[in-house]
Amino acid sequence: LNARLRSDGDDLDESRPALDGLAQLSVDDAIRVAIANAPSLRRAGYQVDVAAGRVTQTGLYPNPAFVFDAERLGSDAGSGGETVYRIEQEIVLGGKLSKSRRVAESDRLAAQAGFVAEEFAVASRVTRAYFAALTARERLDNRQQLIELSDRLLDAATAQVEAGAATEPDQLRAEVVREQAQIELESARLDYDAARQRLASAMGLDKPITLPLSSESRNLPELPDQDALLTAALEANGRIAVARLAIERARRAHSLAKAQSIPNIVASIGPRYSDPDDETTLDVGLGVEIPLFDRNQGNIRAALADRLSSAAALREVQLELIAEVSNAYAAYQSARAAVTRYDEQLLHKAERTLDLTRQAYQRGKADYLRLLDAQQVVIESRIAYVDALQRLHEAAALLRELAQTEAPWRDSTTDRPNGGTDQ
Repeated sequence: LNARLRSDGDDLDESRPALDGLAQLSVDDAIRVAIANAPSLRRAGYQVDVAAGRVTQTGLYPNPAFVFDAERLGSDAGSGGETVYRIEQEIVLGGKLSKSRRVAESDRLAAQAGFVAEEFAVASRVTRAYFAALTARERLDNRQQLIELSDRLLDAATAQVEAGAATEPDQLRAEVVREQAQIELESARLDYDAARQRLASAMGLDKPITLPLSSESRNLPELPDQDALLTAALEANGRIAVARLAIERARRAHSLAKAQSIPNIVASIGPRYSDPDDETTLDVGLGVEIPLFDRNQGNIRAALADRLSSAAALREVQLELIAEVSNAYAAYQSARAAVTRYDEQLLHKAERTLDLTRQAYQRGKADYLRLLDAQQVVIESRIAYVDALQRLHEAAALLRELAQTEAPWRDSTTDRPNGGTDQ
């Protein structure tokens, strides 16, 4: 974590150059920019620093106290009483400091695990936003093609009406189709603009992305099988790591609660000067709390219950991940099957049907309704194909986030949390 703080807590980090030197934006570029700029990730990094600071503070020994006592100051008798100078120090027993530090260290490790989990969450959000923008652009292209087809159909219908080969309702139907296509085109253009803004926001930027997107949605993601993904999720997922750390923290907190039942000793030493006797003596004192009523029994019981609760929470997270991986993998397989079928069969058949229908229409052997239906089928098939591609990439991104095994944005120079600022 490379955050630098002023003494008053102001962040010295400036926004890092985001898109400098890029002529186009790939999904990997978008992820790297997001890792460097996403405020949620920076906040998670600062939480590691917070936890590291608490580790340091928790392990510090109590400060000694200086006590000054004086009797009969300003007495009319002309002589004072006794004057005492005393140093007091609380002596911590039962290993409370080391046990407290271990509890705080568990919190630091949990914050670090949360940072890593947020890295994958950011990468997943950016990936989904990237392919949403990419497919929104492809939908816009398809709507533009539909407008062009509608214009040609309207011209043909108008010519046939003028030649007496078609009726006015035929031309009106073509005009309606053209207007509907225009409405859908405007909607697709607005969706594309919004998708670019969502991508920029996911990357930690406040202005829409204007660079061309270079990654191809048709480059299908390759993932391991479901069992391998589930195994990775149950071993590496950040929620699992946090849940396991919570169990260890609860164990340490239980040990600390038992240690806190042992009272500390307050030791004191210092000279005492008696003005009437004109002599100086040395005072030594020891004070200890008697654990007669409060033996920290309530906190010990609560800490034990927290240990049991943490173990149940780990099992809960495991079951949730099993269900999430199963659902995401089903969505991945379903989308992949749809993409394959559209790519290998449906699109070719729809385009071949349109081509044959167009030829028949030009020869006068098919009416405009058949041509309209054929072109609608082609556009709808292309849009459905694009939608399936988006679902495929979204499911793959979610599975990578759950498994947390691939982190291509990391390299030898990538900033990582080191448990807070260097100790």
